[in-house]
Parts: sequence; C-alpha cells; structure tokens
Amino acid sequence: MSRSMATGPAPATTKTKGPGLTDGGYLGFALAMGLSALGDAAWYVTLAWSVTADTGPARAGAVLALASLPRLVTLLGAGAVVDSIGPRKVMAGADLARCAVMLLAAAGALALGPGIPLLVAAAAGLALFGAFFIPASGSLRAGLLPPSQLVRGNALYLGALRGGQAAGGPLGGVLMALGGIPLVAAVNAVTFAVSAAAVLRVRARGKKAPPDTAVGEPETADTAQPADTAPGANGPLATQVEGGPSTAPEASGRAAVRPTEPQASLVARIGEGLRAVAAEPRLRAVITVIGLTEFAGAGPINIGVALMANRNGSAAAGAGLLLTAFTVGAAAGFLLSLVWPARHRAGRVLVLGTIGQTACLAALAWAPSMVAALAPYAGLGLVSALVGTVLVSCVQRWAPEAVRGRVVSIQALLIFGAAPLGNLVIGVLVEWAGMTWALLLHALVALTAVVMVTLTPLLREARLD
Repeated sequence: MSRSMATGPAPATTKTKGPGLTDGGYLGFALAMGLSALGDAAWYVTLAWSVTADTGPARAGAVLALASLPRLVTLLGAGAVVDSIGPRKVMAGADLARCAVMLLAAAGALALGPGIPLLVAAAAGLALFGAFFIPASGSLRAGLLPPSQLVRGNALYLGALRGGQAAGGPLGGVLMALGGIPLVAAVNAVTFAVSAAAVLRVRARGKKAPPDTAVGEPETADTAQPADTAPGANGPLATQVEGGPSTAPEASGRAAVRPTEPQASLVARIGEGLRAVAAEPRLRAVITVIGLTEFAGAGPINIGVALMANRNGSAAAGAGLLLTAFTVGAAAGFLLSLVWPARHRAGRVLVLGTIGQTACLAALAWAPSMVAALAPYAGLGLVSALVGTVLVSCVQRWAPEAVRGRVVSIQALLIFGAAPLGNLVIGVLVEWAGMTWALLLHALVALTAVVMVTLTPLLREARLD
C-alpha cells in the first residue's frame, strides 16, 4: 500500500475550496456551542450540588451515574439516526428537545419545587437527547469545512466547549444564588435555543443556505462535492465526498462499505457502522488509540485530582488548583492546534502526544508535593487537547460518509464510557496498591498507545492536509 493510500493526504494538485473558519458562519457556530456548554455546565454543577445536599455524596454519585446511562445506551442508535436523517436536522432537533426539557424543568421547579425526582428526570432527558447531538456534531463539522481547515475547525470547536465548561461552574453558583434551580434551567434552555439557531444558520461548503431535505432522506448536501473537486474522496460508495479516502476497492485497497437498505432495522444499521470500523485498518487503529488514551487519562483527571490533593494534604483547594492547571494546559493545546494545526505532521503529533501523556502520568506517580503535580497536570491538558484534536479529525476524515455518524458514535461511546470505568478502576487500584502504583499502571496503558501509534504506519505517517 502506497503512502498516499495509507495516510490519505489530499492530492498535491487539488485545491480545496470552501469556507474557512470565519466564513459560512462557522465561527459563530463554534461560539454558540461554547455558550451551550457554559449553560450545560452551570446546570450540572447546580444539579450535583442539589443532589449531594439532599442525599449525600455516595448516593449522589450513584444517582448522577444512573442519570447519564441514557446517553451511553442510546449513542450507537443515535449515530444510525444521524446517518439516516442527516446531521444538521438531528443536531438542531436535539438542541430544541434539550431546550424543552430545561423549560419543563424550570416550570416544574417553580410549581412543585426542585425535588430530586424532577432533577434526575431532567438530567436523564438531557443525556438522552445529548446522545443524538454528539454524533451529529462530529458528522456535521466534517461537512462544514474543507479538509485543510478540519483540524483548526475542531480545535476552535473543542476549545469553545472546554472554555464554556470551565466558566459554567462559577456561573452556576451565581445563578443558583440569584434565582435557584428555575433560573439555572431557564438560562440553560436559552443556550440550547441559541445553539439550535446557530446550527440552522451555518452554511455548508459551497452553499448559501442549509438545504431542504425530506425527513428520512440522507442529507448529503452538507458534505457532498463534485467528484472532480473532492480531494481524497470519502463518500457513500458511488458518491465521492470531500473529507477522506475513497471507499472504492480499487482506490483504497480495501472492501467497499455496502450501504444498508433504507428500511433496514436499527440493529442492522448499527451493525453496519461496527463493520465499517472493523473493515478499515485506519479506523480500527485510531478507535483503539482513542480508547487507550481516554482510559489512561480519565481516572487520573476526574478522580485523580481529589486523590492527589488528599495524598498531599491540600484537600479541595489543591484539587481545584490541579484541575485549573489541566484546564490551562488544554486551552494552550487547543490554541496551538488553532494557530499551528497538525496537517502533514498529524502522525508526529500522535507519537509525541502519546509519549507526553505517558511521561506526565509517570511524573504524577512520583510527584512529592502539590506544586510538583501542577506541571504534569498542565502537561496532561496540553497533550490531551493536541492528541484529541488529531484523533477526532482522523475519525471524521477517514470514516465513509454513509456511516460517519455511526463511526463518530462509536468514538463517543469510548470517550464517555472511559470516564465511569476509569473512575472505578483508579479507585480500586488506589485501595489495592496505592496512588503511585495506580498512576504507573495508567502510564502503562498510555505506553501501550505509544507502541500502537509507533508500530502502525497508518497512524505514525498519518496526514490531514
């Protein structure tokens, strides 16, 4: 297999056309997503505080975990819906549905009081509709920007989300003090409405306005380009689409993905997405690396900040400092990807980034003080942003358009599933072997990702230009 077929760069003679980050409404789209993340983070901080105050920390953790289950259970099916109806419709519909959930929660809290059943039901509703939003978002972004802008576009989008999440906590506290649960829910409803408007307003490549497609009809206008202008075409079988390698056997050296009939069952469509990942060596490799890096980092980042603070005797204040260090590092990573995107050197970023994750986790294992742990946590934030942006872009670029929503949903399932599993594993490891060995074992998982990236030419030599 030639280098060009293995890594999928755009042909040198092909000029990519389409809107940039400041054209077609993409900048406003990304900022609206950040605003939505801000409102959502404010709601979840308020929710966690309210449930903990009423039930205690242990029960609160169980309740919140159960409320998030609808997202994990629904993700794969949601990806199939995205591929069937189209990402724009699903994304806007999910936002409007979440807006309705928040309005009902605000009205219910005013009329009946903010009881735990109401709050948990609202959280479950947000998780359910969020499962549709996630694969629709990943699929839509691949159609809004040309391949040359995909890495920068993802960095801008993910950076806006991270910024909104970071600011949401303080905002939730302020809103809770001013008007309680009803005000927080109402503000979150407004941010979802703004997000839906931004989705409907943003223009696809070469389009002046979002196309009108019938419900149930594949929405190819968001991503389709004529065959002679689609570099590295990645379309549903006969249609070449800008954003990845061709699915034709003679062009890519692999079997084409056969589309499921429109009347096929949901299970059959989910199976098609799983087979698409299994049949494409690059997708298998990148999905595996996503799982390894997410699992290696989830526990040390989510629960690890509290465990590290307790080990060094700094309690909640220390945990906050470590989380701030991680957030600052992540912001720097997204900014670096925005200014200096990893296009032809995407594989190099994967190699160096996974090595960096391993080194940071190992450094945390032996960090003698809170101050010494700040730099490794900032480093984890930096490499997670750099590597995450490249991995997300690879999935979007390499997934056949016909199953892109389902492939993104598989990626999302690994990411969101890594958090509860990672939290459980690190807790057990700390009890069993202590904090140092727990972090070293996580570093070993990260080292496995290094070995896989290094020994897999499809990843080591990956290009996104």
